[in-house]
Amino acid sequence: MVTLRSRLPATTGRLFSRSQDGPASGASRARASTPRVHRGHEAVLVLGIGSAALGLLVAIWPDKTVHSLEMLLGAGIALSAGVQIYLAIAARFATPLRAVLALCGMLTAALALFNVVGGNSIPLLSIWLGASWAISGVGQATVSVWDDRLAEPVRHELTGVATMLVGILVLLFPPQSPTALGFLAAAGLVLLGAANLALAGVGSSAVHMAWTQRIPVSHT
Repeated sequence: MVTLRSRLPATTGRLFSRSQDGPASGASRARASTPRVHRGHEAVLVLGIGSAALGLLVAIWPDKTVHSLEMLLGAGIALSAGVQIYLAIAARFATPLRAVLALCGMLTAALALFNVVGGNSIPLLSIWLGASWAISGVGQATVSVWDDRLAEPVRHELTGVATMLVGILVLLFPPQSPTALGFLAAAGLVLLGAANLALAGVGSSAVHMAWTQRIPVSHT
């Protein structure tokens, strides 16, 4: 639904591509690595590794209490907020898109603060966690849809939409016990961490750099 908008360059009528067979492929790959966000690839790697690691830590935590979940989930939400704010600052997107990312990052940071201030309940922690994922997904999907020069936008869109949907599911069906919230949060963090690692090209036979610029391919 978000991929219906035309992404064709006006001059060649061909899709922007990061790699093509032929003599120009090396130059095309070099130019395609131009970042849309300074060190955006590294930021996505940090988010993926950090989310997956926190998910595993939550899963094996021996005594899941409200306080321990406040600290662990607050750290995960804060990491997401920090990456969003960094992307907004370092991006070469249009100003409105950077503003969207910055707003999503600040809202997510507020939710991280709500997690760690104490006095929360399991339903409240579920709300903060679900809302943070939904907001992060909305920000990523919005930028992916509207930035015409982003390389492989569908992969970014799908990651953003998946993050948003997981957050909405947590909001609609909040767990009622520390154990249930712990395992749900662990599964979500691991899955979203894996999605961001895949977005960064980890495990792929061809490295696909996250948050890079696509270019028109000329054939001679």
